[in-house]
Amino acid sequence: WLIRLLPNGPAAPIVAGANARLELQHFMEDPIVQALLATHPSLGRVLRPLHTMLGLRYPPSIKRPKSTKPRPKRIRKPKRQPSFMDQYKINPDGSIDFTPEQLHEILGPPPPPVPPWHQPFIPSFNVKKLWRKGP
Repeated sequence: WLIRLLPNGPAAPIVAGANARLELQHFMEDPIVQALLATHPSLGRVLRPLHTMLGLRYPPSIKRPKSTKPRPKRIRKPKRQPSFMDQYKINPDGSIDFTPEQLHEILGPPPPPVPPWHQPFIPSFNVKKLWRKGP
């Protein structure tokens, strides 16, 4: 029923915005509406967005009541959280010097040595001896 009071159509906000504003003001001044709002204050929840859309201030009858319980205090974050990079020494050129303990923590234990049969075969011969001389 309340939406029917506002104008509709594609140009309604431009053409009839001021008219809708006046109609809402007159609607709120009606004694029947004032009595209805006095008995049912929850209707203010419907009327507040209309006032906001049309740029009107809330009349005292539809203003939200003040909260009885205090707002909880906001927990402030520390100004600077410790960085994980603080534990490393950073050189002026941007490189990082790690201690052996830090390397062990980052990379884990060193790998076991590779047995000789798993190493790649690299033939040992002299290329000059194998180079064929011309006829």
